[in-house]
Amino acid sequence: MSENNAASEEKTFVKEKKSLDPRVALAIMIVMVCCALCIGANKAWKKNRVSVDAAYIAWEDNIQQRVETAYNLLTVAGRYLPAEDAQLASVRGDLKTMEAADMTDRDSAGETFLTDAQALLAKLASNQTVQSDSRDNMYVTLMLPQAVEQCSNSAAKAAYNAAAQSFNDGLHSFSGLLARLTGIDFAPTLTVSALE
Repeated sequence: MSENNAASEEKTFVKEKKSLDPRVALAIMIVMVCCALCIGANKAWKKNRVSVDAAYIAWEDNIQQRVETAYNLLTVAGRYLPAEDAQLASVRGDLKTMEAADMTDRDSAGETFLTDAQALLAKLASNQTVQSDSRDNMYVTLMLPQAVEQCSNSAAKAAYNAAAQSFNDGLHSFSGLLARLTGIDFAPTLTVSALE
């Protein structure tokens, strides 16, 4: 009889120890696979974003060159032109916008600066007082025009736009969709001017 009790208790124990419902197990497995896919996509697209970020830094360096050139130009021009001079004010406005936070505004001001700087340099070069000062005349006729020319290269902007566009196109894939669901955003692109 005791053997029957032991066998009965064992059967009861086996019945109480139920396995996980297969539907619940399947649901847990699907959730885990989805999480793994999303985490993997996020990590992969973060790595892909590195080339866009590197191209952005190169573009940022180009804008910084324009900022430095604008400061130098304003320093020389401030010695010869009144503060309310229209061309001086234009370059000053370009400088202020190039130092702003918005990428698109900074890019647009950087493009406008190139034109405004040329106009201001031409005005300074024709100024008799500038011509009589050998140091400032050298700045106005040689050094500053060369600095404006050096920072007018739009290769960094084109390289950034190409990297951003390639990245953005990839985000339309399935893995890109998963990456966007986990917080990966499209890279902004810059407007290409008609002069480029």
